[in-house]
Amino acid sequence: MSSSKQGCNDREALVWLDGALVPASQARISPFDRGFLFGDGVYEVVRFFGGVGIGLDLHVARLGASLAQLRIPSVDPTCLRTISRALLTANDLTDAAIYLQISRGTAQVRSHIPPAHMKPTIFAAATPCGGLDELERITTVHCAAARDERWLRCAIKSTSLLGSVLPMVEHSASGAEEVILIRNGMVSEGTSTNVFVEVNGVLATPPVEGEPSILHGVMRTRLLEACIRDGVPCAVQSITEAQLHASREILVTASKRMYSAVTRLGDRAVGDGSIGPLARRAHAALLKHLRQEVAVGAVGAVGAVGAIGAVGAVGAIGAVGATAPILAR
Repeated sequence: MSSSKQGCNDREALVWLDGALVPASQARISPFDRGFLFGDGVYEVVRFFGGVGIGLDLHVARLGASLAQLRIPSVDPTCLRTISRALLTANDLTDAAIYLQISRGTAQVRSHIPPAHMKPTIFAAATPCGGLDELERITTVHCAAARDERWLRCAIKSTSLLGSVLPMVEHSASGAEEVILIRNGMVSEGTSTNVFVEVNGVLATPPVEGEPSILHGVMRTRLLEACIRDGVPCAVQSITEAQLHASREILVTASKRMYSAVTRLGDRAVGDGSIGPLARRAHAALLKHLRQEVAVGAVGAVGAVGAIGAVGAVGAIGAVGATAPILAR
């Protein structure tokens, strides 16, 4: 279903706030909320096609890991499932992106040390998006490269995103739609994406637990699984800045963007400035993988990831250089 044909366009969108669905204009969050004052919170973005959340199990697991690292123990990360379903139903959506944010909560006195036993603030909203058929066309993106000056805990999907906003502010004037970050001469990730770089004919992506640390990207995992299943050469390995600039193909992935080929990096074309053969092969594999996941989810199968071979993918990814479970890469 096209995003232009779904949703109730004649009424205001409903959002989720602390256990209730409310019109967006009526949602109220205290100015003393620590998410506002400190960026003290975490978030997830899940893309839904036909009412099926892509990689939803992985999003739930990552949300739980982020909450644990922030020591916000009172929220069950599986709430992402029920809140997403409530928002899709209430807004008459099937193809959408769900944004969920959890802050530590509100205290009446601003202090770096949070009070004990705070009640977290949970907010979520649905944005209509295109259907799976729209992914058949590969999107392209102009990127820049910049020094990674963010904090060292990038595996936490934190709402403190100033380190990602500043490079975009700096480089967007030159036409860049994303910035690939470099730390100590090594590629980390984009400001809002994971990065794949062609190195000697192989699509390589940096390891999650390497140096620099990067986010456990759900679409990064899905692309690796798809490439392995369809025989597209891929690897989990460190990537140097020199390899990035010399590469003939660069890809970026994210849960809302899904998949884009980088055709320009800074002031130069990547390869010949068009979508390359590895990008086309990887895209075809990914689209097939996503269609299978949506089909399994649509018939009500529990654990769609397992049903389409995640266990096998874990072992296969280990063969290209990763030894930890899928979310630890």
